[in-house]
Amino acid sequence: MQVDVTPIVDFRLNDDELLPLTRCACGATFAPWEFTLGVYADSPTECPVCGRSFYFSVQIHVYEVK
Repeated sequence: MQVDVTPIVDFRLNDDELLPLTRCACGATFAPWEFTLGVYADSPTECPVCGRSFYFSVQIHVYEVK
């Protein structure tokens, strides 16, 4: 099961397939690039504090300005 925890975590801008998580859903905080998530759901990254597993996805929207 997947749960969207985006509203309760903090992160910096991603660098291709890595996202630096600076606050986990458990509340633990990390320095930028200390704890990174990947994009692959079949190999999530485990938080070293709470043990929860995470991955991220990127959504791109293209807009026409009129």
